[in-house]
Amino acid sequence: MSLRDALEPILGDDLVGIWAHGGTTSIADPPHTGDLDTHMILARKPDAEAVRRIQAVHEATAREHDIEWDAWYLLVDDARRPGRPTHAFREERRDTSWAIHRAHWLAGRYALIHGVEPAELVPAPTWDELEYELDRELEHIERHVFEGDTDAYEATYAILNGSRILRAVATRDVVISKRAAGQWALASLPDRWHAALLAATRAYDGQAAPNDVGLIATEMAPFVAMVRGRLAPIERRADATPRWSGDS
Repeated sequence: MSLRDALEPILGDDLVGIWAHGGTTSIADPPHTGDLDTHMILARKPDAEAVRRIQAVHEATAREHDIEWDAWYLLVDDARRPGRPTHAFREERRDTSWAIHRAHWLAGRYALIHGVEPAELVPAPTWDELEYELDRELEHIERHVFEGDTDAYEATYAILNGSRILRAVATRDVVISKRAAGQWALASLPDRWHAALLAATRAYDGQAAPNDVGLIATEMAPFVAMVRGRLAPIERRADATPRWSGDS
C-alpha cells in the first residue's frame, strides 16, 4: 500500500491498476520477502519528471521495507494485447513472461493493490504462447549452466523452476509456485532427483543443511539437462548458445 499511496500523487488517473504477484503473495507457500513482482498499468507514458519521481519512490519504498522487487510499468493498450509488451518508460525491457503472468493473474494468483482487475484487461494465453515462454525460461537457466554460475541462489532457482517447467509440460498448467512445483517433482520424478529437490526446497525456505549448497550446485547441470530432454527447443540457434531470457 505504501507504493500505491506514493504513486497516486505522481500519476493520478493515469494509474489504471497495480497487481502484485510472486512468492510473497502465495497463500500456499511460506512468504518470501524478496520474491515479489509488481505490474503497474498506466493510461499513458509518464514524462521525464514523473519517471524520476517514480524511481525515487521505488528506492525509498525498498529501503523502508527492506525488499527488492521486479517492478513493471505497462501501458494499458499493451496490456490488452497478447504480444510481449515493452516497459512503459524503459523500452529496452520486454516482458518475456507475459503469457505466464497472464495465466497466473487469470487464475487469481495476485493481489489487487489498486484499480482494475487483470481479467478486465488481459487476454487468456494460448498453450503455444506458454510453451514458448517455458522454453525461454529454461534457456535462461541453461545460460547459467553454460557460464558456470552455480551459486546457491541460481542452483536453487534452476532446480525448482525446472520442476515448474516439467509440471507445466506434463499438465499444460503453469499456475504453480516454485516450492509447490518442487513438491510435485518429488512425487513425480525418480528417486535419482529426490536429494537435490529436498536440498533445493530447504535452501528456498532458508533452512539449508550444511551439505545442501554443494549438492544443488553439483546437481544443477544434470537436472537442467533432464528438463531439456522433456521440452524440445522451440527455436534452435545456429551457435547453440543459450540466451538470457531478456534477449530478443
